[in-house]
Amino acid sequence: MDYRVDKFFAVLGFALCSIITALLFNPVTANFYFSFGRYFIYLALAVFIIAITLTWVRSFKLKGAKNHIMAIIKTLVMCGIFTVAFIILVVTHSGI
Repeated sequence: MDYRVDKFFAVLGFALCSIITALLFNPVTANFYFSFGRYFIYLALAVFIIAITLTWVRSFKLKGAKNHIMAIIKTLVMCGIFTVAFIILVVTHSGI
């Protein structure tokens, strides 16, 4: 049985980025975002690094061009989502 731990870490990273970024746009929870948001974004970075590593391990284990192309796409999506969340974090903390 093949456990998709890489998929779990990817979904966890997506959830961390989206939920923490959504806290910014709610006036009641914006203070939490400004106090602790960066720590959750850094946690999402660590989770994404684990997910990307596990995705590539799985890709090399299964072999084939299709698996490598899907691993590239997953890596780009994870990097893109983290980049957007990090840019929002930087812009909100810089006062722009």
